[in-house]
This record gives sequence, C-alpha cells and structure tokens, in this order.
Amino acid sequence: MNADLNRLRPRMMSVAYRMLGSVVDAEDAVQDAFLRLHTADDVASPEGFLVTATTRRCIDKLRTTRRRKEYIGPWVPEPVDTKSGAHDGILAESLTQAFLLMLERLSPDERAAFLLRTVFDYDFARIAEVVGKSEANVRQIVSRAKTRLANDKPRFHSESQEADGLAERFIAACRAGEVSQIEHMFADDAEVLSDGGGKVSAARVVIRGRSRAARFMAGVFSKRRQHDEMHSTTVNGEPGVVFVSGGDVIHVVSLRIENGVKAVYMTLNPDKLARWSVAEID
Repeated sequence: MNADLNRLRPRMMSVAYRMLGSVVDAEDAVQDAFLRLHTADDVASPEGFLVTATTRRCIDKLRTTRRRKEYIGPWVPEPVDTKSGAHDGILAESLTQAFLLMLERLSPDERAAFLLRTVFDYDFARIAEVVGKSEANVRQIVSRAKTRLANDKPRFHSESQEADGLAERFIAACRAGEVSQIEHMFADDAEVLSDGGGKVSAARVVIRGRSRAARFMAGVFSKRRQHDEMHSTTVNGEPGVVFVSGGDVIHVVSLRIENGVKAVYMTLNPDKLARWSVAEID
C-alpha cells in the first residue's frame, strides 16, 4: 500500500509546485496531504483524497501569503533543475517560469481550477469536488481564468534545438561582455527579473528594454566570471546557467526564448536555491 501511495507523490508535487511556484512550500503541502490520508478513515480513492487535500492546502497557502506586498524586488518562481525535461508539450510549458509568473494574475481558486483543467486534464465534475464548488461555478472560473490570461500566452515559442542554439550564443556573448551582440539577440520587449529577495544584492526593479537589459546582463556575467564556476543547464525545461561558488549554487539563470530572448529570470535568493538540484518536478 505504501509503495502504491509513494507512486502518487510525484503527481502531487507537480500540482503543488505549479500552484505555489515554490518547491519548499509544495513539499510541505504534499507532506500534509499524505499525513491527512494516513489518519483518515474509509478512503475510497487515495489518489482522489490526495489531489483534493494537496490542492486545498495550496489554496489556503495562497490566500494567506502576502509575498507581492512584502517581497523585496521582483519575485521569480523557485527554479528546478530539469535535466530530463517534461516530454508532454502542455506539461512542459506549464513548468516554465514564464507560465508560473503568468499564474500570479489569478486568484487561488482560479489558479487551482485552471491548472487542474488545462494542464492535468481533470473533468469539471472532479474539479468541483476538489475545490468545493458547483460544476457550473467551476466552468465559469476556468473560463474567467482563460480570459484573464489570454493576452499573456506566448505568441511564438522556439523549438528546443533553436532555443538551445540561441541560448548558447547569448550566454557566450554575455560572458564576453559583447553588449551589442547581447542586445541584438534580445526581443524588443525583453525584460530581466533579478530575484534576491532582500537577502543578497540584486536589481530591485525589472530591467526592461533591449539596451538596458543587454548592459545589465554583460555586467552580471562580468562580475560572476571572475570568481565563480559557470555551467549550462536546463531550468524549468528551458535553457539556463548555474553559478557555483565554493561548491554551493549561488545563482541560477533561465532564458525565455520567444522570437529572441524575451525574458531572463535570475534567482539569487539563497532560500530559493536550497532545493535546486534535489526536487524532481514533472
């Protein structure tokens, strides 16, 4: 029985991480759901119980969090090391930091219903049971969420091989400090989000525009290459770089390739790097 239940843990983590954008919080939510299951009586469907308990715990967490008001500087979802990557198109796209940031526009109930329907393919009746609302209400919630996110959906997302090639050239230009080359590879509406959480030095505002973003990236890599090791990697299914100092991961960068480099997500907050290479999220 325990072995069967443990096979459900990755699924619960996938739901919780997309809901919360935090590995640590997702692990807490999933662990809480499993503890509730072990103390519950007459559970007909352990999977159904866990999905419901995990989702509701995430909704409660989102309702009580005040990270938008209290967080210092731009907030970036906690990055995860995705060496193997997600194979399913929808599942892979929903893991990207751009998608997770897009979800920040939704209320907790909207986020839960939208994810369960569009990413995990639950039917409306099941979602209604999970979130404790009528099926008709859930249909309205999902429709409202889709409308709110309509303008944020990617217009063009490069194929993996094309994205990797551009990312390699972009990173090489950053390392060389070639500002003009970096700028040429940025999209017109490029932006850089640098998340230090007030714990380490980082830009307190979003860097917008090709020229400003290019100069900023050249400066960041110039400082890093003097003292830190740098390795290419895959962050939330997209090309990225990890900086290591003294054996510790201190900086993770991921690139959104969409008609050029559309966005750069930089995580420096040490609280968000503790589970970097440990968490397994599909």
